[in-house]
Formats: sequence, C-alpha cells, structure tokens
Amino acid sequence: MNLADTLRSFASGAIDVNQRPVTLNWGKAQGALGNVIALQHADIHEALMSGINGHLTCVSSRDDLPPKMFMGLPVSVRLTTDREQLHAINAIVTDVQVGQSDGDLCCYQLTVTDALSLMDKRVNSRVFRQKSLVDILTAFKREWQQRSPAFARAFDFDVSGLDTKLYPAREITRQVNESDARFIRRLLRREGVTVFAKAGQPKDNGGQASDTPMHTLVFCDDPMKLSECSAGTIRYHQRNAGTEERDTITLFALKQSLIPGRTARPSWDYKPATMHQSELTTSVDQGDAGNDLAGLLADVAIDIPHAGDSWDDHDRMTRDRMLAHEFHAQRVDAVSAVRDLAVGFWFTLTGQPHLDSLSADHRQFMVTSLHHQVSNNLPEGVTQQAQALFAASRNFAGGAPSSPATSTQQTSKPDTRYENTFTCVQRGVPLTPAYDPKIDLPPVHPFTALVVGPDGEEVFCDEFGRIRVQMQGLDEADHTHAQGAGTNGNPSDSAPVRVLWGMAGPNFGDHDLPRIGMEVLLDHIGGDPDRLVVVGVLPNGKNMPATFSHTGSLPGNRYLSGTKTKEVKAQRYNQLRFDNTPGQISSQLASEHGYSQLNLGYLTQPRDNGNGEARGEGAELRSDASVAIRSGKAMLISAWEKVKAGDAHLARDEYLQLMQDCLELFKSLGDYAGQHQGVAMDTQPHTDLVSTVKGWPNGAASGGASGASQAAIGITSPAGVSVATPKSVATYAGGNVDTVAQNHLQYTSGQRINMQAGHSVNLFAQSEGISAIANQGKVKLQSQADDTQIDSAKNIQFTAAGGKLVGMASDQVVFVTSGGAYLKLQGANIELGCPGSFIVKSASHNWSGPASMSTDMPKFDHAPLGRVPKLVRATDGQPAPGFDAEVKKASGDLLNQKTDSAGKLSPVNSDQFEKLAVQFVKKNV
Repeated sequence: MNLADTLRSFASGAIDVNQRPVTLNWGKAQGALGNVIALQHADIHEALMSGINGHLTCVSSRDDLPPKMFMGLPVSVRLTTDREQLHAINAIVTDVQVGQSDGDLCCYQLTVTDALSLMDKRVNSRVFRQKSLVDILTAFKREWQQRSPAFARAFDFDVSGLDTKLYPAREITRQVNESDARFIRRLLRREGVTVFAKAGQPKDNGGQASDTPMHTLVFCDDPMKLSECSAGTIRYHQRNAGTEERDTITLFALKQSLIPGRTARPSWDYKPATMHQSELTTSVDQGDAGNDLAGLLADVAIDIPHAGDSWDDHDRMTRDRMLAHEFHAQRVDAVSAVRDLAVGFWFTLTGQPHLDSLSADHRQFMVTSLHHQVSNNLPEGVTQQAQALFAASRNFAGGAPSSPATSTQQTSKPDTRYENTFTCVQRGVPLTPAYDPKIDLPPVHPFTALVVGPDGEEVFCDEFGRIRVQMQGLDEADHTHAQGAGTNGNPSDSAPVRVLWGMAGPNFGDHDLPRIGMEVLLDHIGGDPDRLVVVGVLPNGKNMPATFSHTGSLPGNRYLSGTKTKEVKAQRYNQLRFDNTPGQISSQLASEHGYSQLNLGYLTQPRDNGNGEARGEGAELRSDASVAIRSGKAMLISAWEKVKAGDAHLARDEYLQLMQDCLELFKSLGDYAGQHQGVAMDTQPHTDLVSTVKGWPNGAASGGASGASQAAIGITSPAGVSVATPKSVATYAGGNVDTVAQNHLQYTSGQRINMQAGHSVNLFAQSEGISAIANQGKVKLQSQADDTQIDSAKNIQFTAAGGKLVGMASDQVVFVTSGGAYLKLQGANIELGCPGSFIVKSASHNWSGPASMSTDMPKFDHAPLGRVPKLVRATDGQPAPGFDAEVKKASGDLLNQKTDSAGKLSPVNSDQFEKLAVQFVKKNV
C-alpha cells in the first residue's frame, strides 16, 4: 500500500478507530471528504460567552483541495473517551489555510467556531421595539435559519434555562454598526446571562434526525439548571499514567482574587425626577484583611438614566454586577486527560485530600473554560513527513503541532495523546458575565434621523414632549419580525425620544418641538445606543433654512436671524426676526394672522437678497385686526425724548411739571372766581390725580402702593397731542373732567355745541368779558324753575336792531332807579312814581279809553328725574327676575327692591341727578 492509499484508509476509518484518539465527521459531506483528509492535531478552546474556537491541522495526499470545499461546513471533532465512547465537539469551518506540500503529502489547517462566534462576521444596525432579551434571541435564531438553510442545520438555540419573567421588554434596543455576535453578547452581559455551545442532536429542516454535525447555543441564568457531564465522578491523581483505567485530573489548583466588597449603580430616572440608588454587598468571605480591603474597593459607577425597566429591574442588574465579581473571586485552574469534560457541565471530584472530607455537593464543580490539545496516531511512515510539513507551514496558527517524543509514545492507549487545561467554579456559583459599558458598548457618534408621527399629524409628542424618529439606512428585511417597526415611517419606529431644550422647569421653559419630516441630530446619553436624545435640527434639501416673511433666501439674507414657525396644516407663519444689517438693525415679533407686528429699530419692508425699502425708525405696533394696550398700574404715553434709553422706565419730569402748571392755573382761577361771586373749582380730584402720577415708581417697582391706586394713564408730548376721527369722540369721567389751557380753550363745532349739567352751568371770565353771539337764529335764555338774574357793574343795553323789544311777566314788571323813580306794571294797572319831577314830552297826547294786550307765557315741564336699574345675565343678556336689590342714593337713603320679570326695579325718582349704587344679592329661592 503506497502512502496515499495508507492515508486514505486512515482517514476513512479502515484502520481501527480504537487506535485513533480523535476523528472528524463531516455529516452529509463525509463521503466526499472523509477519505481525502485526515486530522493530525486539534487545538480547541471552549468557554462561557466566547464559545468555540479551534484549529484542526490535517494532512492529505492531495494538494489541490480548494479551501471553498470546506468553507461553512459543519464538522464534528470526535474524541474517543476512556470508556470507548465518543465525545463530540461540533463547530463550523470558517477559515482554511493551505500549508506546505512535498508532492506526496499536503497539510491543511481548518479554523472552526460556533454559530454565535461565526456571527462576528455579520455587521448590521437595527432597532428592536418593546422586545425582551428572549424575544431578541428568538428573532435572531429565526432570521439566521430562514436566510441560510445550510446554517440552520448546523446550530440551534436553547433558552429553556432562562427565567423569562426576569427580562422585561425594553422600549428600544439598538444594534449599532456592530456584529450580531457582539450585539448579542452585549445584551447577555447587561442582563447577566451566560451562553455556551454544546453538541446537539442533528435534525433536518423537517425536524427529523440527521447526520449533520450540529451544536446548540445554551443560554442560562441559573447554574443549578445545568446538567452533569458524561464523565460523572472524576478522580484526582497527580500523574495520568498510561496504565490508568479512567482519565484523571492531574492538577487541581484553587485560586482566589480580591474583589470589591460593594457594588453601586445610581441611575437618574427622569419620570419621577429622582436618583435611584441601587447597591449590594458581596457575600464572599475574603479573610480578615481581604474583607477590610474589599470595603475600600467599592465598584460604584453611575448608570445611564432609567437604566432598568423598573427600580426592581435596576436592582436585579446591580445584583448581576456583583455576581460577576463573585464569579471571578474563587475558581480552580486544572489540568486533566478527561476527554468528555464540557463547558457548561458539572462533575464531582474525588481523590483530592482537602475536599474528600466534604459532602458531595461541595465537591461538584462547573467547567467554565476548556482548552483541548489532542494529537492523532498517523500511520507509520507518515508522522515524520507530516511533522516536517507542519514545521514548514509557518502560516499555520499556533505554529507546528507537537509530535510524539519517541515512537514508544505511540501506544495503543489514546489517552497519552490528549490533554486539556480547564477552569471551573464550585457548582452553584452564579456564572454571571461581567458587564462594563466602557468595554461592551459599541462606539457611538451623533447621527441624523427623521421625525415621524401618525398619518394626518404634523406635530406629534407625548406628555413629556418626547418625539418619535426613524433612523435612516436600516434594512426593512431585518424588521419583518416586528411588522416593520423601525422602518415603517410612523411612531412604531422608535421609543419616545427626549428633546434637548435651553430650559425645562416645572411647567416653564423652552418648547419647540421638531415637526414630522424634519431631520434631527441624535446623540447618546452616557454613550448608550438605547438612550437617545435630540440635540438639534438640521436643514436639508427638503427643509431649507427659514425665509422670514416668506421673502428672500440665503446667502442674500444672511444678516437675518431668528425663529419662524408654520401654521399646522397651513402655510401662515409666526416669527421672531432679528435684522443685523450694518446701520439698519431691527427686530420684529410678527404673526401672519391679521398681519400683526411689533417692529423695533430701523424699519424696512421684508428684505430680499439683503435689501429692503426703508419704512421709518423707532417702534411700531400694528395689526389688520384689533389692538389693545392694557396696564394694571401706571401707563405713560410720552413723546419726550430720552436719549439711548438712559432714564427710568416711568421718567416723567417734564410731564409732572406740566401737570403742576396745570393744577396751579386751575386752582388760582377757580379760587378767584369763588372770591368774585363765581363758583370755585372742585380741585381735589385734580390734585389727587397729580399725586397719583407723582407716586409712580421712578426706578424699581415699589411695594407700597396697590396696583389700583397707581392705575392711571398719562399722555404727554412737547409738540402737542392730537386726537382725530371721522366719527365720534366720547369722553367720560366718573368724577370730574378738568380741561385747562395756559392760553385759550377753544371749542368749534360744525353744527351744534350742546352743554348739559345735572346741577349748574357756571361761567366766569376774569377779564375781557363774556360774549355769546348767534350769527344766525335766536338767543334763548331760560330759568325753568327759578329766577333769572342779570347784573352789571355798569350799563345794561338791550337792542332790537330789526324789530321790537318785548318784555312780559305773569305778575308784574318793575323798573326802579337808585333815585327812587319807578314804573310798576302789575296785573291790569300801571303805577308810576318818582320823588322828583315827572316830565312828559310829546307832540300830542291821546288819552283814550281802557285797552289791554295778551301775553304768551312759556310753559315748563316739571316732571321728576327717574331712573330704572335693570339686571341681566352676563351669559346671554336675558333678564334676571326675582333677585333682591339694595339701592343706595347719594343722600344716604336706602331702597330695598326686587327685580321683576323683565329684570327691572321700580323707578328711582328725584328732582336732580345723583349717584346711585345698586347691589344685587343672591336670588331669594
């Protein structure tokens, strides 16, 4: 048999398998590969979290085997145990290295790994909405198996070891430019779950048994749920001689490391706005000095905000951080020849003097990592040739495999060709992996997304002002498991995302929600991919920068800045615009509703390409609709110049001087009139008004006076005040109306001047007299209820230039001089008398019989003044009957009445005008 035939017989199993410590099984590909390549050496690492990673160094009589022939194939490394059973390590080929060839033999090195580690080669970004850890693991398994039937036959997931109640659905979990494997391991570490690979039961797509080597990824959060390994009880013996009937452990070395005595993870929870303090102390006894040091070595790290789904969930995660420390506190480093040890399985140790006295449960240990080194017995004549090729293949990982020292080592006992090193912990110690955000979180950077919301909405948020976003670039196919959530363009695409504003207090602060369709810049709180915050809004080709007043664009209007909003579901705007054009600065607060604007500074028409026609300088408040100016205290309208706003808010020195001048003139003329038989002015209300204006604060507001006592309006101007309207002007005062002019008080009317007074009308002119002239029409003076008195210091002249002078009296007419002469007309008689001469001069005298004339005396209405108070409802203006009312007259009299069906009281009669105070009280039910 030549070398090639010998090697094929070895590879295919024609040579007794009991003479071979290890074999390869290719499942369905065994017929094609089993007789062309033989395993010489296997170097395989297994561990919790890191899975399987191994190198299989092989030889073949062919040097033309293409690497793709092996790529992606599941393979089983089968170790023959001390009981002549097979212990399988199943994995997938991910790399193939072709080594040296001498013409007869060629060496190859295959890299194998588990399914999860294989997914380190698959990098992606995606969003999981309201999914738990188990949901996400299930989604990945389904996706991997659906997209690769060959891969589906090579692995399976086992999540039966997880307590699903511990893992709540998270609002959002993001995979960010990281491999599937890194992402899953990150989630496992955060949730305190470990994973390992074990040989599984092969199945085809229909779930039937298959010969394809497959492995199962086991996820576990409770070590007590894991199984015992097939080796069962293993003996400790310092030397594993070839004569041992069972494989033994040759080194079993305890190791303890100092760990922190306390773990704390404070986390801010923005909903209740409080810090959740979560901490835990270790239960590991580290000796007197160790416990003392552990108290100093606290592991305190501030968690991301709202780190857990609830405070209980956050406490669980904090406990996992402590359990991870305790996992590394005590372990065992060991060496053995036990070929059926497996990671994630436990065994019972015997023969160790320090442990044999303990109960069985204290001698049970869980394997956490395992490094296999196994060499095959190549056929005679092949070994030396293969070793030379291995040594020459420097591209192989780990260098050339070791060769037997002598031919005598090639015995019939396979255990001399196998050794492993492993670590283990006492069974029951939590297998919780460590989680460090600084290490495990992927690097994240600010990125952009689009704001989304329900159909028909333009602005969408929740009670916290949080919005929803769609991250761009995600693959829809990766989100079919969740009905497209993440790529739908609606609120299902993200958790509610907080928005960064300049200020946020209890119901006060900034509020400027990004609108649906806007591009926002997102960043990550604490560097966590799942803690997103909107830090800004970016313009783009669809959302160009604001055009203030719907006019112009950039870069022409680059000197304009501010904020412009848009009416929801319409195009009108509100804006706060600042114009910083050199020499023409201005600001504007405007609403397109009613074109209402407050303009300050250098006023222009809306700028286009930086240019705007000048409209004036100063301030303008304008609207096409109504404008109201209200003040609860003082209101000063002044045209007196105060340069550069350098004076106080209510600076009014000039105004006060004018008011004082007015008051002095008002008082002096009024007092003079009172002293000369005129009526003195009522100056107290005027004086009070001047005092009120003087009492306005000059600087900071004063707390002494009430708002009502200061609520006066002052209007002043150095160049005059004009009030004009094409309609009517109505002026009313509940007290006095005092009109004072240093020069002339002039009234002009195109038709009538009507003056009425409830009590009296008094005119007094200190000099130059009083003139009343009717250019057209008559002059009429009446005293309808009393005397008419005309006095003159000198003459009284009556002239009827175009007619007669008529005087009438109902009783008598008397003319008397200071000398005693008189004429009295009384009834039908005339009496004429004088103490001196009575002279009558006439050209003739005609004394005829009796005669008389009739009089046409005016008639005057003496009806009393009566007013009728009426009560109506404020809601609809309808009468309010049946209410009691108290009417208080200026004289102090009180009248008690009740509203009738029309809401009216009885008339309040008087012979003169007077103030009435009516108080309506609760309806008498």
